Amino acid sequence: MPAVSERQPLAFHSDRSVALWGVPALLLTALSLNMSALKVPFLDIRVFPSEAEHYSIPHTISLMWSESLYLIAVLIAAFSLVFPFVKISLLTITWYAPLRHRTRGRLLVALGGLGKWSLLDVFVALVLIVLAHDQGSLFVTGVRSGLGLFLAAILIAMISGDLMHRLHDRLDIKEEVETPRPLRHSWLVHLVPVLAIGAFISFMAAIASPYLRITAWYLTDRQYSIIETVGTLFDDRNYIFGFIVIGFLIVTPALRIVWIFLAWSQRNHPARLRKLLAGLDILQRWAMLDVFGLAIGLFLLEGSNLVPIEYQSGVWLIVVAVALNMVMARSARLLVSWAALRPDVVADEPDKA
Repeated sequence: MPAVSERQPLAFHSDRSVALWGVPALLLTALSLNMSALKVPFLDIRVFPSEAEHYSIPHTISLMWSESLYLIAVLIAAFSLVFPFVKISLLTITWYAPLRHRTRGRLLVALGGLGKWSLLDVFVALVLIVLAHDQGSLFVTGVRSGLGLFLAAILIAMISGDLMHRLHDRLDIKEEVETPRPLRHSWLVHLVPVLAIGAFISFMAAIASPYLRITAWYLTDRQYSIIETVGTLFDDRNYIFGFIVIGFLIVTPALRIVWIFLAWSQRNHPARLRKLLAGLDILQRWAMLDVFGLAIGLFLLEGSNLVPIEYQSGVWLIVVAVALNMVMARSARLLVSWAALRPDVVADEPDKA
């Protein structure tokens, strides 16, 4: 691709069919679904001794606030009510505005990193659904279409951002590249695989260990792990949300660990590393164990106001798994990014005459 003007809008850089129809259609679809999700109920919730009521996003926030779940209410309002519209607006601006290449890249990175946190409301709802399994009609009595609409809106917005990021990375913008410093910390070469093994072990323990247990005397005594959460969702025929847990809490985090180890093993092959690092960025945006961990943490802090619960060992294992993944990803990126830019390493592609 020939070099292009740095301040030309991203929409004018890419293929005409994508520029004119693809991204704008995705953004418009996400906006429409978000607006619909504000009005369509998410759940049927019964707060004893009242009758069951339909709850949309605004009503859910109101319920959490009325039940003294203040932190949950504020975070859901920020991530699920306000941020989705802010993200769509900023993505639209990023698509059409003549931004500098570096400015646009940083904005896309920030929006991509924050995008998955909009699913906090979905994970809070999933925890409620799981806790209500086989408990009669005591607090969650039904799942409504609004939850699916909101989930689709967030996922489409994330896909739009990933597509824009991909198009942005393909641009041939001539910028000064900082020469990497000599690698003084050779211990990173040995640290990354050790962290990868530790992260994988802690991850497997985290998804298999119970994270919450119901303690209310009037409810069936149950405890749930992430794997048991999948089984519970399928038992209740909430197949979409079961696959969401499988994809975002099990498959993607595991694949991310494997991907980092693969990138580490290819650290002396710059061309392969560039592709692997791009894939790692995508996996980072779609691995959501940290979002689920926050949802669990919020329930532990305030959820007992709605239904009595207590934490189990899985909570700490999730914290350890998330922390190890963060440290591992940072260490691996420092190592392989340096290797990918090293001037003394020969690239994989043969020189063209």
